[in-house]
Amino acid sequence: MELNPHDLIRFRNPDSIIFDSPKPGWAIESLMRAPFVVVRRAPMLGSAVPVGIRGGSRNQRLAATIELDHIIQRVAPEELALSKSWRTNKHLQEIGISYALEFVDSLLTQERMNWGPTGSVGFELASGIFTATENSDLDITIRVTKFLTVDTAKELMAKLLQAPVKVDVQLETIKGCIILAEYARGESLIMLRTTDGPRLVKNPWL
Repeated sequence: MELNPHDLIRFRNPDSIIFDSPKPGWAIESLMRAPFVVVRRAPMLGSAVPVGIRGGSRNQRLAATIELDHIIQRVAPEELALSKSWRTNKHLQEIGISYALEFVDSLLTQERMNWGPTGSVGFELASGIFTATENSDLDITIRVTKFLTVDTAKELMAKLLQAPVKVDVQLETIKGCIILAEYARGESLIMLRTTDGPRLVKNPWL
């Protein structure tokens, strides 16, 4: 099973989650409420997948691991974009996120870019649990396997600024992840986030 950062994975039962420290009450409640965790950008340890647990508030995030054989479903951000399930999600419509998703989907389809929602919106679309709020930004990831010029990044940023809500974009290159807003500045070095940690590079595709 191929797994990438931001993929949401469904597990068999909460006991399959391995904690490095005592289990906080909120984490147990979260796992009972929705059997999903998100793949973290960290090295795998044998068959142990690094994952993150989401709580009900922003400060409730916890690193953990899960063995591959306890995973029963993988949901990639791109799958959520292709399904367009926000069109039938009344909660996301009520808080205005559906309109932003429609805007981004139309724009990136025209740009022929593979994308998907992550963060609270992606989690809600995958799990069906209300996690996004009217104050939520729209976090997305775009798979960019080939070199993207800074000028193209600037143009894309300008277009995304017209979205109904703030859109935070991560670009997934073949080497790791960069932030679109940072790359669009055109500075000589850019922070590349990899499974082995962040590092400054000149070209995040090399």
